[in-house]
Amino acid sequence: MSQLLTLQQQGRVAIVTLCRPPANALNHAFMAELCTLLPRLRSPEIGAVILTAEGRFFSAGLDLFEVFSYSPEQGAAFATAFDDAITGFFALPMPLIAAINGHAVAGGTVLAATADFRLIADGEAKMGLTEIQVGVPFPASAMEAVRYACAGPHLTEVLLRGQTYLPKEAVARRLADEVVPAAELMPRALKLAEELAGRLPVAVAPTKLALRADALAKMAAARASGADPTWNIWRSQEVRAAMDAYRNKLSSKSR
Repeated sequence: MSQLLTLQQQGRVAIVTLCRPPANALNHAFMAELCTLLPRLRSPEIGAVILTAEGRFFSAGLDLFEVFSYSPEQGAAFATAFDDAITGFFALPMPLIAAINGHAVAGGTVLAATADFRLIADGEAKMGLTEIQVGVPFPASAMEAVRYACAGPHLTEVLLRGQTYLPKEAVARRLADEVVPAAELMPRALKLAEELAGRLPVAVAPTKLALRADALAKMAAARASGADPTWNIWRSQEVRAAMDAYRNKLSSKSR
């Protein structure tokens, strides 16, 4: 793999590690690399996948400063890669476990939402869907993954307030499934992955994909005539002005 990702295999378990320091922010190259990885994960030799990361962040989400500097052609390529990667991981036929080692914000929480099981390390790391604070809407790939994984009474809160939550708060709001002591995160994820990898694929894949059929249909419908039209809103003057304001806010905080 490239320097953005590593792929290891232990028995029938594949471990995908995000490694783009300092925050594993998602740009076009990162999303394209995730897409390139998908055919390898669909190998019959792999019965379960763990998605984790290096450092203090699982992922801080999209590299907004870079993404908003893309030309229209680059922006379209990024949108395609993002939708392909999120939909592809959401549609993996084998169980996917997110071992959330650190902060997972915005697109980082979306990426975790593609998993069947989300374990988060106990500590000070936070999770949240902050897109509303930035001023960007969710493309269908992200919205449907989140709607499926985080369904419950707190979904409106996490989407419209755009706050971040400590691990126990995140689990209470269905952003993750279980808080695990940090030192036990990968051992617990491996144990669960090995258990799931022992199930017959002819039973697992149809069951998993049937559960996700409605969400996958909505993802596909949004792109039935080409690119998801939500991405056009990202390129609007209104959203670009909001992004500039958000960038200035971050810059003032760092001084």
